[in-house]
Amino acid sequence: MLFLSSSLIDTSYPHFLHTHTSPFGNMIEPHLGQNTIPKVIFNLIHFPTLKVNYVKVMEKDAQREIARLRAADQILTNFRIRREGNIVLIPVKESDMIGEFQQSRENKMKHVGSFERIADFFVIKEREGWESIMNEIIRKQNPRAIFLDKGVEGLYRLRNLEKVFGEGTPEGIHRENGLRYYVDLRRAYFSPRLAGIRQHISKQMESIREGEAVVDMYAGIGPISIPLLKRGVRVISIDINRDAVNILKYNMRLNSVNGDAIIANSNEIYECFRNVRYVIMNNPTQSLETSSQIVNSFPKGTQIHFLHIVDRGNDVDINGVTALEKRVVHGYSPSQSLIYLRLMRI
Repeated sequence: MLFLSSSLIDTSYPHFLHTHTSPFGNMIEPHLGQNTIPKVIFNLIHFPTLKVNYVKVMEKDAQREIARLRAADQILTNFRIRREGNIVLIPVKESDMIGEFQQSRENKMKHVGSFERIADFFVIKEREGWESIMNEIIRKQNPRAIFLDKGVEGLYRLRNLEKVFGEGTPEGIHRENGLRYYVDLRRAYFSPRLAGIRQHISKQMESIREGEAVVDMYAGIGPISIPLLKRGVRVISIDINRDAVNILKYNMRLNSVNGDAIIANSNEIYECFRNVRYVIMNNPTQSLETSSQIVNSFPKGTQIHFLHIVDRGNDVDINGVTALEKRVVHGYSPSQSLIYLRLMRI
C-alpha cells in the first residue's frame, strides 16, 4: 500500500486570469507515513468556445496523415475534411504545436520544429540563424513575446530563457487535447512537443480497472495526470519541484478534476509503489542506471510508461522487463532521439 498524503491549497478562484499575477501561493509540504490522502475538491469552470484548427497536408500524403490522426483520436469528426486544390485540410482537436500543425495558408512557416508555441508566446531553441526564425514568427504569428531557449538546467529542468521580443513573462494558459494548463516556464518545465505521446499514454490506460491507481512519478504541471483524472482514473502525482506541484493543483482546478498531488523525490520513495500496477516515468534525461534500478524494484506484471533520450541507432537495455511497445517521439539533438517504451516487469 502507498502511504503518502497531500496537503490542500486554497480553493478560492484565483484572479490571475484577469491580473496576470501568479495563481498560487504558499503550499505546505506533505507528510510521509500517513495512510490517508485528502481529496482536493474544485469548482466547475466553464470552457470558452474554441476555434477549429486544421492540419494542412499535400493530397498525396493525406490518406496516411488522416490514418495517423484518427489512430491518435485527434480528428474532429463533426467537421468536414476540406480540399483546396492539391491541399487537404484536416480538422483536429486543439493543439498549440505550431511548426507541426500549420493552421492556414497565410501562416505557413518554413522553420518546422525550430520553435514552440506555448499559450500566446513562442520559444526558439538557440541555434545558428535563430534571428530569421524570430522575424518570421513576428510577421506571421502575432506573438505577445518570444524567448530564446539556451537549454535546460538543474534538478528541476528549468529552461534558461532570454526574452528577445515583446513583453511579459513566459507564462499563460496553454490548451492541449481539449484541456487547459497554466504554464510558467520560470517555475516548472513544460513542452508542447510531447502532446501526442501524452495522449497516447492516456489511451493506453483505458483498460484500467476501477480502484486501481496510477503513479505519475515526475508529474510536473500535470499534462499526463490530468487527462487520466478527467477519465476517472485515480492518479498519484508526484514531483520534487514545489512550484510544479502548486501549478499542478491549480491545473486540476482549472479542468474540474480531483487528484492527489505530492511534493517528494520519487527516486527516494519508489519502494512505496510496490502495490501499484501502472507507473509513468517521464524523466527522459535521468540516467539509465537510475531508471533501471527503479524499474527493477517494481513487482512482476507492473506496466511502466517510460521516456528516455538515446543516441540514434542505440537501444535501451533494461533487465527484467519486456517491451510491449516502442516508438520514437522526436529528435532531441542532431545525434539523439527521445523514445517511448511501454514496458512490463517480468
